[in-house]
Amino acid sequence: MDLSAFPYLQGNYAPVDEERDLDDTELKVEGKIPENLVGAYMRDGANVAYQPNHYVYPLDGDGMVHSVYFDNGKVQYKNRWVQTSHLMTERKFGHTIYGSVGKLLEVPQDVIDAGGEPNPIRNTANTNVLYHGEKLLAMWEGGFPHLLNNDLSTVGLYDYDGALQPGDALTAHPKICPVSGDLISCTQRWDSPNYWLQVFDRNGKHKQTIPVEFERKGIIHDLQITDNFVVIFYAPAFHSLEKAMKGEDPFLWEEELGTKIIVIPRDGSGDNKIFETESFFSWHYCNGFEKGGKIIIDYIWINSIPFTQAQGTGVEKQPRRMYRMTLDPKTMQVTNEQFSDVFCEFSRVDERRMGKEYRYGFAASSNRSWGDAHGYNCTGRYDFETGETKLWEFGEEANAGEPAFVPNPDSEREEDGWVMNFVFNPGEGAFLSILSAGNIDDGPVAKVHIPGRVPNGFHGNWCQDLTL
Repeated sequence: MDLSAFPYLQGNYAPVDEERDLDDTELKVEGKIPENLVGAYMRDGANVAYQPNHYVYPLDGDGMVHSVYFDNGKVQYKNRWVQTSHLMTERKFGHTIYGSVGKLLEVPQDVIDAGGEPNPIRNTANTNVLYHGEKLLAMWEGGFPHLLNNDLSTVGLYDYDGALQPGDALTAHPKICPVSGDLISCTQRWDSPNYWLQVFDRNGKHKQTIPVEFERKGIIHDLQITDNFVVIFYAPAFHSLEKAMKGEDPFLWEEELGTKIIVIPRDGSGDNKIFETESFFSWHYCNGFEKGGKIIIDYIWINSIPFTQAQGTGVEKQPRRMYRMTLDPKTMQVTNEQFSDVFCEFSRVDERRMGKEYRYGFAASSNRSWGDAHGYNCTGRYDFETGETKLWEFGEEANAGEPAFVPNPDSEREEDGWVMNFVFNPGEGAFLSILSAGNIDDGPVAKVHIPGRVPNGFHGNWCQDLTL
């Protein structure tokens, strides 16, 4: 492949073409792995298999999951492409067939006649990998999730026993309630402007659908829960399928409309509350909770829509900052304040405190400027009790991924857990970093060095007790 035209396919954004299986004799461990960890850290990401026709921002690219398995202090590593129908069709023909979210291609009739995937919208399965209800799912917000086996082999599309209907697109950013074990998710459709909250119980069985009506389909990437509410941001960001099929820029930003914050009762009763603010965009929440009758939301703020069809605009590199928003349901006032001036994204929290008052947030962070393609060379810890931000730098040229919190099974304290993420540092190579959540100043308690490269990716999670 010639990837030279695409900044977000250079360096550690570049794909790898090999699926590997490495045991503890092939993985060098530096430091000491906590022996009470039993499970797997898994992370999904975009990994193009064939020459792309268009690639401005890593929204596209075939999903590949990378996993490190832990059991009694020993580790194993695997990586696998998610075998989607789109990827398998391209494998059959040996070349790129499908376009990007920003520039769709009509599927050739001979491909359809040969039994290939007819949908021009590629289900990439590249955004998140989640273990819930004893189901391992590779997720993308534009379609059904893919069910995986523990060894990352693909079972196929998963519709939650018929709860998802053809055309439903399940979010890649659900939240798990630490009290009930419910998975709070949502579906959107390409043929409707509306939004549907979907609730699945701790066993993965569908419980409830809560519809939210909109006049226009917005780009709503994430959601946040509190004890009693679900909060979503409805920014003036839109995607036009019609423009995408014509080869025109399908991404619209209508700043004059402002951003609306929709607060939805989790039990489906009562009316939604709609708060209005000046325009901003956000990919990801950190956490949210209720206190003193108000709703607190911590999230990553971006000034405007951070992607376009055109190359070289730089919009994808615009600043990202940790913000704290306070919503007052009585006065309908919104307070929106910057918490830190550190460039950051992919914010996470101890999932046992999801929707609850908490102290620490973690995010992929940067203490340097970047060139053609932005990135992150640090893990940041954001202390919402003291207001302090601490960074652990992996190296000036390092690429550090999203930090996922791994709870200590022998402690309920946030400080006693660990933070895991994949890192690639030139000269050092690829490794899984394990930081102490309570003491990032001392650096990783352990590094699992992985021969070869683990490319930059998106979201990952700790899968408790999942083993080979």
